[in-house]
Amino acid sequence: MMKNILTYFMAFTLVLSSVSCEDFLDVNVDEDQPSSATPNLLISPIIALMSTNCYEQGETTAYFTQQLTTLSGFNSVKDRWDYSSVTRVGLFRRHFHDVASNAWNLIRTSQAEGSGNYEAIGHIIMVLSTQTATDLFGDMPYSEALKGNPSPPYDDQSVIYDGMLEEIELAIDLLESPDETDRALINDTMFDGDLSNWLAFAHAIKARILLHMTPNVNQDYQPIIDEVDLALSGWADPVFDLYDSSANLYLVNQWGPMAANPEWDYVPNILNSSAPTTFFLESVMGFDPITQTINDPRMPLLVKPNASGEYLSIIASEGKNALLEDEDYPDLFGSYMTRNDSEQPFMTIEELYFIKAEAAFQSGDKGMAFTAFQMGVEAHMKRVGVDAVDIAAFMSSSMVPQSVAELQLSDVMMQKWLALYLQAEAWVDMRRYQYDDQVYPGLTKPENLAVFWSDDDTEWIQRIAYDNQTEEIYNKPELERLGAFQNPEWLKVKMWWAQ
Repeated sequence: MMKNILTYFMAFTLVLSSVSCEDFLDVNVDEDQPSSATPNLLISPIIALMSTNCYEQGETTAYFTQQLTTLSGFNSVKDRWDYSSVTRVGLFRRHFHDVASNAWNLIRTSQAEGSGNYEAIGHIIMVLSTQTATDLFGDMPYSEALKGNPSPPYDDQSVIYDGMLEEIELAIDLLESPDETDRALINDTMFDGDLSNWLAFAHAIKARILLHMTPNVNQDYQPIIDEVDLALSGWADPVFDLYDSSANLYLVNQWGPMAANPEWDYVPNILNSSAPTTFFLESVMGFDPITQTINDPRMPLLVKPNASGEYLSIIASEGKNALLEDEDYPDLFGSYMTRNDSEQPFMTIEELYFIKAEAAFQSGDKGMAFTAFQMGVEAHMKRVGVDAVDIAAFMSSSMVPQSVAELQLSDVMMQKWLALYLQAEAWVDMRRYQYDDQVYPGLTKPENLAVFWSDDDTEWIQRIAYDNQTEEIYNKPELERLGAFQNPEWLKVKMWWAQ
């Protein structure tokens, strides 16, 4: 797909130049105004915008999940869970202004010309962006969003979930009923025009959405397993893979050492001033800091030791040892996620296996759960770059259960947490299980938090703050209705699916 870079970039810059921060999240789009772009010119830039969205979500949540922590321990959001001094929460606009508005344009233009294939893709990306956004913010504009109202009301998250399930079903129906009037699918930088892969992706998103409602809203696991099986039948990983370490910052993965930020509103990574947490290295990967014994072959492929060959970690939010230098801590660049040319995943096959493993375990089918668990671990190890011999050795070691009887929910969730390295979905799981240290053994609440966080070990961050540059201007009454207006207590309110 590298041959599509020029086409993608020209379209991407066209879309970027057509939107403006002056228009509140693009909600002032006139639905009666026909689009000047055909669907085939919209698909590539929308995929690229969603890739940026996925990166920025992970760049925020990786610190909440304790995959990473800062060397200083004093970052207001990442270490202290404090949004009071934050003047802009760009992730709100990433969804509405960048992805949703353009996905909606793709849907409308596809409907106008009768191209159900492009329409389906528009719905799939719309649902994915909506899902990841509502799982960060909770209640948000939905039913009245993108309809020209600068102050759309906020919908309950339960309503948003119902709408997402309805929309993803529509996408599935469209893909299962192709029409000869459909425009030829080109400029598809995700699946190169293979609609069976898009159909599988739609089923995967549906499986993820259904899983989110467990174990709290409902305990109906069979539909989740069914959707995973449908996804696996045509699966190809949905990734953005046009990054190439180019001097063009739009074509550099933002997780890489260039810390690319091609425009003012792009968020550069701070991996050069971050470190793996003690929970990551010791609790999840079984590393022994005394003997420096590595028990998981993925570890040296995810983090590099210091010049002395040592792996040091930091307890989340506590900052580095004052007697040590930044260089004494592991280098986080160079992994499958953190190169300048790394792919940006939207979902992975290992996530699907772990979804199935959890659903099967919770429904009582531990045999199915064990098989799916093993497949998930092996798939992630291959992605990281572990060779076959080391995979076999790890899978027969005490680091993972060796029988159906040994398998515990914590095995599934800890390995899924690792497989979701730098991906926002890991934070959804931790909140579904409310940071339970029986599900995540070794997890402890950070101590260096803002003053409004109590010492109660059950009080954890549940959501991020709304974008004050837009919402406090255009939607203050809605923020006040929710109790979210300049109120840090709002960050403690559980998501609908976690209650």
